[in-house]
Amino acid sequence: MPKTKKTKAAPHMTFSIPDDVKRRAQSRRDVNWSAVVSRAIGEHLDALELVEKVLATSRLTRADVDEIAGEIDRAIAKRNRIGR
Repeated sequence: MPKTKKTKAAPHMTFSIPDDVKRRAQSRRDVNWSAVVSRAIGEHLDALELVEKVLATSRLTRADVDEIAGEIDRAIAKRNRIGR
């Protein structure tokens, strides 16, 4: 009998969300919420890493960086329609 290749399960993270968001998400069984959240986290991390890279060679203050990061977060949320 041929051996089947076992795939390693992806790591899990747990998040808290408001009850109304949970109800709305559960009603959309056609959406892979894990993929949506994974993509959003990845984009957020990419943005943070970019800010850190710019900060390393910039004269920006930490407050400037925090403000820019906030603007990036809002743009990502708007693009992904998060926080309606």
